[in-house]
Amino acid sequence: MKTTIAATAALLLTACSGGLKVIESDLQHHHWNLTAINGVAVDPEIKSDLEVAEHFSINGMAGCNRFFGSATLEQGRLKAAPLASTKMACDPITQQVETAVLHTLSEGATVNNKGQQLELVGEKYTLTYQLADWM
Repeated sequence: MKTTIAATAALLLTACSGGLKVIESDLQHHHWNLTAINGVAVDPEIKSDLEVAEHFSINGMAGCNRFFGSATLEQGRLKAAPLASTKMACDPITQQVETAVLHTLSEGATVNNKGQQLELVGEKYTLTYQLADWM
């Protein structure tokens, strides 16, 4: 019990003193699956995802196209510009997902990391991701 309390206290102190470092380490080396846009569930068959790797290189599936690039995290905002992507044609529903993902990442979004859930809150879209696994 004392070990658990000490570990929790250390984590809280680190979070308070580390600022954005905690967010950075929580984002990197994870694989996230998109579950909702603006609170509306995304069809799991679309399989849109996001991976954040070392030095904030990012990649994933926007909708029907893969994307990749570099991101920055400044004052709690994640921004990935410019992004490169493949250029396959999407069906209309998948294209809506793809547009929301690429727009939000390119324009920048406030990061709300809730452990197993990640929200990227942009001006137009809020993307909700579920943690899939460690990379």
